[in-house]
Amino acid sequence: MEMVTVIKYGMVCVGLTVAVVSFWLHAEKRMTSDLAVAWCLLGLVIGAVGAVPVFSAWMNHISGWTALALFCVGSVCLWGAFLLSLLISRLLSQNQELAMQVSLLLRENEELLAWRREEAREDEADFVCR
Repeated sequence: MEMVTVIKYGMVCVGLTVAVVSFWLHAEKRMTSDLAVAWCLLGLVIGAVGAVPVFSAWMNHISGWTALALFCVGSVCLWGAFLLSLLISRLLSQNQELAMQVSLLLRENEELLAWRREEAREDEADFVCR
């Protein structure tokens, strides 16, 4: 089997793996839905490039070792971008959680201020009556 054929099968496997892992991480709530959809589509595109001969014909024009080097570098870059997407998803969820906590604290603060104003009015009314 030629090196190019092995790389085509590798691209199909990597594409399907990216799509499945992004769907799985979205199901576990570790990745946001918009990023999961983008990664699923990217995985399907990578799989299609490896599976459809029209899209992978360019690999026949370069040497096998160059194609292997491109595959390895592309896989490492893809892995890094995937980890970056997970980090962004985690930060977005933490930001949303913090916004909810701030909202609750602001509401509690308003309630305390309203209670304090009532107490001040009652103290003022008691002072005037005496």
